[in-house]
Amino acid sequence: MAAPNRYSTVVTWVKVALPLLALALLSTMFLFSRKPNPDAALPFAEVDIAELVREQRVSQPRFAGTLEDGREVDLVAATAAPQPANPNRIHLTEVEASLTLAAEDRMRLTAGEGAIDLAARNVSLEGQVSAETTSGLSLGTERLIVAMDTMQLAAPGTIEIVGDGISLTAGAMDMSGPEGAAFVSFTGGVRLLYEPGTR
Repeated sequence: MAAPNRYSTVVTWVKVALPLLALALLSTMFLFSRKPNPDAALPFAEVDIAELVREQRVSQPRFAGTLEDGREVDLVAATAAPQPANPNRIHLTEVEASLTLAAEDRMRLTAGEGAIDLAARNVSLEGQVSAETTSGLSLGTERLIVAMDTMQLAAPGTIEIVGDGISLTAGAMDMSGPEGAAFVSFTGGVRLLYEPGTR
């Protein structure tokens, strides 16, 4: 009878001692733990949280897509921010865009600012818009509207195009159509100067 009583006594003491030992270890951890060092915290980017919440800006955004006929469009900007009055419109600053005109011809556009209209599916570039093509043409205007799903460019204001032996100014321009069959229309006092033999 002595052995069973000794076994029961040991089990009873273990049931009491183990929780007390665990409690002692936890107490030791809290008592001797060091205070957190603010200087040793994980580094975070210096961001003005209030400004980020207020303006909801995105830095260095990039938009890329493909037109219906397979041509590529690529657009980058310094900042992009939705307009509070129209959530479908995104304001852009320092815009650069590149789009394919033909198999071996691309156009690179730059503008001081612009806007993406998600409802109208177009990009409006403003503020000294300039463009250059790999075929040697350069374009300048105050505003240029580029469709996001079809190859359509529209300049509602004065536009100037300069190339090898060609100088053209017009009050407006509209270009539309698929690759290889694009139609360009100039209106509003078109003036064309052509110097043959300069190419």
